[in-house]
Amino acid sequence: MKLRFLPICLAVVAMPAFAQDRSFALFYDKAPGETGTYITSSSTNTIKPDDFSGIGFKFGVNVAQWGPATVEFNASYRRRSKKTATITPPSGSTTFQYEWGYVSAGADVNFTQVVDFGVGLDLRAQQDYYFFTSTGSSTMAYGITRMSPWIRAHVGYTFDAAPVKPFVALELARDLRNDTSYDASSGSAVDVSKAFGVGLPKKEYSLYAGIRF
Repeated sequence: MKLRFLPICLAVVAMPAFAQDRSFALFYDKAPGETGTYITSSSTNTIKPDDFSGIGFKFGVNVAQWGPATVEFNASYRRRSKKTATITPPSGSTTFQYEWGYVSAGADVNFTQVVDFGVGLDLRAQQDYYFFTSTGSSTMAYGITRMSPWIRAHVGYTFDAAPVKPFVALELARDLRNDTSYDASSGSAVDVSKAFGVGLPKKEYSLYAGIRF
């Protein structure tokens, strides 16, 4: 075998060792609806959805380790949940509802001492739906997938057991885009998804329970 294939062989041998350090967790979250502003040529409006709560899961794989620090690649799914939104000024008899969820891929740097702690970055495909219902008429719905980077920090504890180790964690996540206003006052057509997107959650608090194996 030629030497140029040696790095490839070493990588293949090392992969099973990394693959053995995996995690799977369920989570429950609270995501406050933001007070956002959208401006048209004729009015200035604020929108505030009720706070979201929901469930999801995360799967992670460690890919590198330096002492107590590990690098983890992970993927998450958060089931969509629906909440009512308050519009100011009110829009007559029309009611507004939001539906919010996401899928994401990201990476964490984790440290294990007496407790676990770490930071991470996600790219989230947020699945956003807006529903408008007026008295005596059918419901209209708009949907969009918005890509947004989120930064995360967590603290937790892993129970010492073999071969499967249970763990719990608390996590705070923040949307780095933080787009809470939309201005269409120049007279251009209002992009409904952007106008109502200003009220989507920009923070998320999550409680995790899972296993490492």
